[in-house]
Amino acid sequence: MTVTTRAVLVVHPEAERRGRLRALLDGYEVLEASNRQEAVEFLTKTAPALVLTHPDIFPRLLKDLERYTPRSIRAVLCPRDNAQAHHSLVDVAAAGHMFFTLEDDPSPALRRAVQELLELRESERREPHGVLEACFTADGTTFRARLLDVATGGLGLRLESSVRIERLTPGTELGGLQVLRGDTLVLRAGHATVRMVRPLRAHEGQGFHLGVSLERPVEHARSSAAPLLNDSVRIRGLLRRAVRAGVGFGLRTHEGNRLVDFSRAEVLPEESRLVLREQSQPGTLFHPGDVVRLCLDFGGVCHVGTTAVLASEPNQVEVALPRTLSLHHRRNSLRFRSSAERPFAVSFNSPLTGEAIVRPLLDLHTGGFAFPFDAGREAFPPGLVLDDVMLQLPDGTRSRCRAQVQDTGQLTVTEEGASMSRPRRCGLRILELAPEARAAILDAFIKARCPDARDASELPFSDVWDLFRSADVRFPDYPFHETATPEPLVVAHQRLGNGIHGLSKAIVYQREGRLYGHISGLRIYSRTWLSQHLVVRPGYHRHESISQELVALAADYAESLDDVEYLRALWRCRNRWTSRIYGAIASRLERPGLSCLHAFTPCRLPVDAALPPPRSDLRVRPAETSDLRWLEQHLRETQDVVRLRSSDLVEGEMTMGTLGGRYSDARLRRSRSISVVEGKDGPQGFVLMEDSSPGLFWAEWYNAFSLVMVEPDAREADAVRQALVTHAVANSARRGRSTAECLASDADLPALEALGFHNLGKVMEFTAHRRLVRDWNAYLLAVFERLAAHGRGGSRMDDKDIAA
Repeated sequence: MTVTTRAVLVVHPEAERRGRLRALLDGYEVLEASNRQEAVEFLTKTAPALVLTHPDIFPRLLKDLERYTPRSIRAVLCPRDNAQAHHSLVDVAAAGHMFFTLEDDPSPALRRAVQELLELRESERREPHGVLEACFTADGTTFRARLLDVATGGLGLRLESSVRIERLTPGTELGGLQVLRGDTLVLRAGHATVRMVRPLRAHEGQGFHLGVSLERPVEHARSSAAPLLNDSVRIRGLLRRAVRAGVGFGLRTHEGNRLVDFSRAEVLPEESRLVLREQSQPGTLFHPGDVVRLCLDFGGVCHVGTTAVLASEPNQVEVALPRTLSLHHRRNSLRFRSSAERPFAVSFNSPLTGEAIVRPLLDLHTGGFAFPFDAGREAFPPGLVLDDVMLQLPDGTRSRCRAQVQDTGQLTVTEEGASMSRPRRCGLRILELAPEARAAILDAFIKARCPDARDASELPFSDVWDLFRSADVRFPDYPFHETATPEPLVVAHQRLGNGIHGLSKAIVYQREGRLYGHISGLRIYSRTWLSQHLVVRPGYHRHESISQELVALAADYAESLDDVEYLRALWRCRNRWTSRIYGAIASRLERPGLSCLHAFTPCRLPVDAALPPPRSDLRVRPAETSDLRWLEQHLRETQDVVRLRSSDLVEGEMTMGTLGGRYSDARLRRSRSISVVEGKDGPQGFVLMEDSSPGLFWAEWYNAFSLVMVEPDAREADAVRQALVTHAVANSARRGRSTAECLASDADLPALEALGFHNLGKVMEFTAHRRLVRDWNAYLLAVFERLAAHGRGGSRMDDKDIAA
C-alpha cells in the first residue's frame, strides 16, 4: 500500500477536538475517527503519512498500525499534566515501538511539529516548463536523462530502459550533474546522490524513474549535526530497553577527559533518575552537581546526552534522566576493545624516527585499530603510512599488515596511558590485512558481543547435526534416519566454516558445554551474503532470545565484509511465526533501489521420471554472448534492480565467473549455465541452471534452475516451458543429482505440476542493501523484546517457533 503523502488520520474521542485539529491542519487531507474501529476502516483503504492519536487509544491501535500501515509515522497527543498517560506511553516505548509524542494543544506550534514530521514526505514537486535534459557521470559512465520534475531538494529523471541501471543504486554519487535547456545551462549541482530508482509504471511508458537528492557539498563530516532525540517518552523507553538488555553505560565529564563505565543500571521513572552501579567504586570520582555526558551503545547506535549528577556513593552514581540524546550511527559499530581475554598488540618501526614500537591495542575492527602513544615524545601525523606492521593475535600468532594514520585524539581511558606524560590515541586505517588476521578479529568481535557465541568450525559437525536432529528441522537431501553424518555437509563445514575464505561462516550458541543454537552465512553470489541454517534447541528460554542474538551477530558479521553489498534472508510461508515476524520487518524496510521482496516455489522431480517429449520445433541451445546481452536487457525492463545486482544477473557476471573462481580456490563449485529457446522473432524463454557443491546450502536451492519467459501468457508458453524444463532435468542428471528442482514463479506452477513436479510450498526471499543492516537489527530487537514482554505476561513462546 502506497503511503499518501499529505493524509493525516486523527483518532480522538472528542468531536470538538477533532474539529480544531482539522482546522489547524488546513492544507492536509485530514481523516477523522473517534475510536479504534473507525480508524481501522480508514487504514484498510488508505495508508496515511501520519497517524495522530489520543493516548488512551494508541496502545490498542498499535497492532492495526503494524498490520495495515507499518510505514506511517505515529504520533500521540499527550497532555503534560496526564502522568498516567505519560507512564503508559513510556511502557509502550520500552517495548520497542517507535512513535512521537506531541503537546495536546491545538496551536501553531502543533502544526509546526506536524510539518516537521512530514517534511521528508511532502516535498512539493513541479513539472518543468519545456524540455530539460540532465547529464552526469557515475561509475565511469556518462548518462543523459529527461527531467520529469523538480523540487527544492531534488530532481526526478527519466532514463531509457537500455541504460546500465545497476550502476545507479541509491547512494551513488553523481559527478558533474548539470541540467540544460538546449545549450543553455539551467542548473549545476554541487553534490548529487541517487535517492531512489524504480521502473516506470505502465501509464508512464518504458524506462526508469531516478530520484536524485541535491545537497551542498559536505566538507567536514564531523561538523555536521547529529540526529537529536528530544522526546521524553522515547528517551525513557530507550533507557528502560537498554537496562533490560544489560547494556553498559558510561559517564564522561563534560570536558571529556574522564570516562567511567558502569555495568549495571536502573531507571527510576517516578523520580526521573538513572542509577548506575559498579563494583570498582567509581562513585568517588563524581560529586553532586557535576555536569556529565551519559553514553550508551544500543542497537548499533551510540547515544550521548548531557545530564547532572544528583547523588554519589562509592558503588553507585545517580544522574537525572537526560532531556535530549544525540544519535551517532557509527560505521565502526563493529569496533570492540582489546582485553586480557582477547589481547591484541602491534609492533613496527617508526618511519620517521626508526624507533621500534610495541603497543597494546585499545580497540579494533576489521577496518582499523587504535593504540596509545606519548605525544610528548612521539609523532604520528595523519596520513603517515606504516608499511610493515606486525599484528599480534590472541592465539600468539602474528600477521603482517599495512596501515595509515587517520587521526589522533585525547586518550580518555586512563590506564593505558598511565606512564605517559601526554597520553594520546592514534587511530589507523588498515590498508592490507591477511585473511587469517581478519578471521581472528571477527571471532574476537563475536566473543565480545556475545560471550556464549563461538566459531562453529571448532566443533565436530556431528554436534551441529545432532542439534538440527533434536529440533527436527528436515532437509530432503539429508534425512535424519541415516546413521552417518552427511559427508557433503561435513566437507563444507571443514572447508568454509571458519570464515577465512570470506565465503561462509558458521556461529553456534553454547552455554556450559551444551549447544543451544546455530546460524551460518554463505556468499551465494559475488556480493550477496545469505543468512541461513538458523535453528535453536527446542525449549522455552524465559530471559533470552537466542534467535535474535544469532541473527544480529550474523548480520554484523556480514556487514564487516567490505565486499558484501547485499544481505539476503529466506523463509517458508507455511511457517506462521517466521513469516509473520520477518514479513513485518521486510515491509518496514521497503526501500526502492535498496531492498527487494521476491517469492518463489521450490518444485521437485526425480531425474529418472518419464517426461513427455517436447515439441520438435522448439530447440533448446546454450545461450551465446548475444543471447546474454538480450537477456540482460529483458531483465532490466521486467525485474527489480536489487534482485538483478544481488543475483549476479548483470553484465559480466551472468555465468558467475568471479564467484566461481573464489569457490574453486577453496576446492568447491559455484556456477550458472544458461540455455535458450529461440522463436521466429527472437528468444521465447531462458532456463538458468545453477550448480553448487553439495552441502553449501542444505536445502540445495542453489543446485536448482529457474525459468525466464519472454511472454509468460503466450499461447505457446507452456510448450516453451516444457522444452526448457526437459533440458534442465537432463542437466541435473548429468551433474549427478537424483532430483531436479525448479524455483518456480506462480505462472510456472500449473505447467510444472502437470509434468509431475512436487510443490514444496512458497518461499519468501528478502534482499537488503548493507546500509539497512542497522535498521534490520533494530527492528528485530524490538520484535523480540515485545515477544519477551508477552512471555513475562504468561504467554509461552519457543525460540524454535521463530527460527525454524
